[in-house]
Amino acid sequence: MTNPITNKIIQYLISILGGFIVAFETTIDFFVPSLIAIILDVISAYFLGRRVHKKHPDKADGKFKSEYKIRVIWTLIIVFLLLILASYVDILIRKDSDALAQRFAMTAFLFYEIWSCLENWSSENNNSFAKALQRIMVNKAERHLNIPLSDILNSDKHDKKK
Repeated sequence: MTNPITNKIIQYLISILGGFIVAFETTIDFFVPSLIAIILDVISAYFLGRRVHKKHPDKADGKFKSEYKIRVIWTLIIVFLLLILASYVDILIRKDSDALAQRFAMTAFLFYEIWSCLENWSSENNNSFAKALQRIMVNKAERHLNIPLSDILNSDKHDKKK
């Protein structure tokens, strides 16, 4: 003799939970490599922050800031939703289970993350390969300094003239 309203609420909650499990289950195999790439990007950004702090101790603290944590969380949410959407494209639009859309989405995201890691590695690095990468990639050092990099480079030139 249970309450019919309670039974309906439990039925709805179980249905919603089952739907989430089905949606997430198809993306887990693709989410794990993306998660590893995000972790590597965070580690490379941390090391970049340390390098910037060594070169400019008065302008950068070399610490991982909470604003970066929010970016990481948003990146995790976006990639997870992207993979779920790609799964639905495969199942509902393409009507195929080969996960082509999911593989494409994951490949594009991994390319983005690898590019970001290379930018982090090449910024404020004196290695000859890093110098070559700096010609085509963004120098992310100014994110850690919270001022435009041109201001630092110009102030160094002005200091040398004096």
